Amino acid sequence: MPDRLATLDRELLAAHAAGDMPALVRLYAEAAEACEAEGQSDAAGFYRTHAYVFALALGDARAGALHAKLKADGREQ
Repeated sequence: MPDRLATLDRELLAAHAAGDMPALVRLYAEAAEACEAEGQSDAAGFYRTHAYVFALALGDARAGALHAKLKADGREQ
C-alpha cells in the first residue's frame, strides 16, 4: 500500500495545482481509507479531515458521511 499512498500524494498535489475540488474530496477520502487499512489512524484522520473540508466547501453530498466517520473515530464532535 505504500506505493498507492505515494501515487495518491502525487495525484493530490496535481489536483491542488489544478484547483480540482471534486478530485480533492475523492483523493483525500481514498487516502484516508488506504491509511486506515494500514492501521495508520492519525494519517487517516488527517486525510479524512481534508476530504471533509473540501466537501463542505463544495456542498458535496459526501460531507455527511465524512463527518459521521470523523465523529465515530473521535475526531469531531
